[in-house]
Amino acid sequence: MLLSACAPRVSEVDMTAADPGKIIDKVELLESGVRSVKGLARVRIVTAADKVSYTQVTVAERPNLIRLEALNPFGSTVGFISSDGTHIYIISSGERGVYDAGEEFDLSYVYPGLDIRITAESLVNLVTGRLPYAIYESPAKPSVSADAGMIKLTWSGGKAGGDNTLWVNKDNFRAEKAELTLPNGERASLRYEYFDGLVNGHYFPRRIDFDTGGLSIAIAYEPGVELNGGVDRSLFTPTAMIEKSSAQNYN
Repeated sequence: MLLSACAPRVSEVDMTAADPGKIIDKVELLESGVRSVKGLARVRIVTAADKVSYTQVTVAERPNLIRLEALNPFGSTVGFISSDGTHIYIISSGERGVYDAGEEFDLSYVYPGLDIRITAESLVNLVTGRLPYAIYESPAKPSVSADAGMIKLTWSGGKAGGDNTLWVNKDNFRAEKAELTLPNGERASLRYEYFDGLVNGHYFPRRIDFDTGGLSIAIAYEPGVELNGGVDRSLFTPTAMIEKSSAQNYN
C-alpha cells in the first residue's frame, strides 16, 4: 500500500471530445517538422543467434534519401547503404548490389538478422523517428481510447490483416509506441524515447526500439544529432572509391 501511494499518478485523459482525425493531424504535423537528420548513433541488434553492436553514421532526408554507414571500432566503414532517390546501393557482408529506389530490399542487408522487406522511404521514416509504414493513410477510421495516461488509436484489419495501434502523448502529441502488422503478416512493435529537451526546436527520439519475431534493433542517437541542417546531396550516390573501399573491408 505504501509503495502504491508513493508511485507517480498517471493523469487521466479526457476522451469526451476526442476526435481521432484531429489527433492524427497533430501527430503528423509534429512529425512533418523533421525533414532531415544527420549524426552518429549506437546500434544494437539482437537475434536468436547473435548480438551485434556498432556505430552508425546516419544521413537521411525525407522522403527517400538516405546514407547509413556501419563503422568498426577503428572508425572504418564495414557496411554501407544509400539511396539517391533513383537507386539504392548496398555494400554489406550479405549483399553487394544496386536496386531501383522504389523497390523493396531485405533489411537484413543493413541490419543482420532482421529479415524484413522494406523500401528506402520506410527506412528513412524509421531513422527519422516516424512510423516505417504509413498506417495513417488507412481509409478506415481508428477507434480512440485512453490507456495508461496516453491516447490510444487502433486501426482494425489493416492491409496485412492485423490491427495497427499507436499510443500518443496527450500533452504534446508525440508518438510514444506502436504495434503494427507488417506487410509479411509479422507483428512488430516500436518504442520511442525522446531527448530531454528539443533538438533544433523539435521533439526527436534519442532512442528508437524496433522488435519483430524475436528480433530487435535499438538505434540510440548521440547528443550531437542535427535536424533539418544542410545535407550534401552527393553523399547519397556512392563513388567508386567508396564501393572499392567497402568491398575491401569485407574481404
